[in-house]
Amino acid sequence: MARKTIKFLLSATLLSFVSTPAFSQIASPNDVANLVFWVDAQDVNGTGIQPVNGAPVVTWVDKSPSGKNLTALSGTVTFQAAGFDGVNPGLRFPLVARMGAANPFAGNFQNEMTVFFVNANNTYTNNFALTLNGTNTGQNIADGRFSFHTPWRSNTNIYFDAGACCGATRLWGPYTNGLTETTLYTGLNDAPGSRQLLRVDGQAFRADATGHNANVSRGIHVGDLPGGHQYDGRFAEIVVYDRGLSLGEIQDVECYLLSKWKPSALPSTCEASISASKSVSPYEASGAGSYTLPGNDVIYTISVEHEGGPDLDAGSVFLVDKLPDEVIFYNGDIDDGGPESDPVAFSDSGSSLTLNYATDIAFSDAMTAPTSMADCDHIPSIGYDPDIRFVCINPTGSFNSGSPNPSFSVSFRTRIK
Repeated sequence: MARKTIKFLLSATLLSFVSTPAFSQIASPNDVANLVFWVDAQDVNGTGIQPVNGAPVVTWVDKSPSGKNLTALSGTVTFQAAGFDGVNPGLRFPLVARMGAANPFAGNFQNEMTVFFVNANNTYTNNFALTLNGTNTGQNIADGRFSFHTPWRSNTNIYFDAGACCGATRLWGPYTNGLTETTLYTGLNDAPGSRQLLRVDGQAFRADATGHNANVSRGIHVGDLPGGHQYDGRFAEIVVYDRGLSLGEIQDVECYLLSKWKPSALPSTCEASISASKSVSPYEASGAGSYTLPGNDVIYTISVEHEGGPDLDAGSVFLVDKLPDEVIFYNGDIDDGGPESDPVAFSDSGSSLTLNYATDIAFSDAMTAPTSMADCDHIPSIGYDPDIRFVCINPTGSFNSGSPNPSFSVSFRTRIK
């Protein structure tokens, strides 16, 4: 998936970001408090080892602290290695196939929760794609449905029923995506906060100022329901919290899900959160060289950390360091016969990036900062090169997200004039 290149312009004392403001995001649904259910088609078994393409799925592992795994109840759910858009894995739920899990909430009734799921239809049906009260389709608030129709066959409307049906408790509207289009749904029911909302693909869809105490005793149910309420489609991911999340938290989770399953729908705010800093230290550990005085060498180190949001695509990190006028770049062995052999050293801490000095480092003698590696066309002279004004750094590979935050650093040597 294509993402905007993350660029940094650094100097000895100033750090500025040449990129759009980053929305504070998450690397996992676990990063938001009160997660009670999470199944992911990119990790069906919860071990990183996927089923064989086309294999029946009997258990879909819940990766939340609750451990309420979905298990097969009827029909045959199968794993499709490229079920979503021919790219991403998915679980195929044909007609009559269904799975269920025990109630992940603390009690039989829950008056606030936030639900996210990604699915795609195969055909239009009278579907109850996802419910939080088992196979119950009743309309009584004391023991009614908590369900999503995505959409309903006869009128292609989307319906969200938080605890009953079908009047004031319901949010609904016309489904405008394509029949088989991958779609993210967000449903929030918050009685204490008097909030209820339904969002589609990370965008506001319907909302009101009500909330309901919903029966959830029968547990989570995915796919076909007995009695003619079929489902025919695929599921990618389901995430449930036992709390009414704030709008910022909702957007965090939506950014996480859209970046995985539908990057074409990513809002402009769904950028990765990346930070960078620069430090300087004497080259010599002792003696006269240990002071940052004219004639002595110093080591500059640039550190970059992936603080949140999605992985960054290969080649999308581009750093430009402006050398202070008071120093000269050293184009030689950075540590004079130590473990390094190039003018620039690289250290990785979980980022998955690599650095090839011959292809990933370049220089510029221009008066203005370069904006791409193509602009970094100065051929450095051996030893101390006074013409180098900018050091260009473009690591190879994708910059992973994760916990703890992945990071990398690059170091080079200069002499104080």
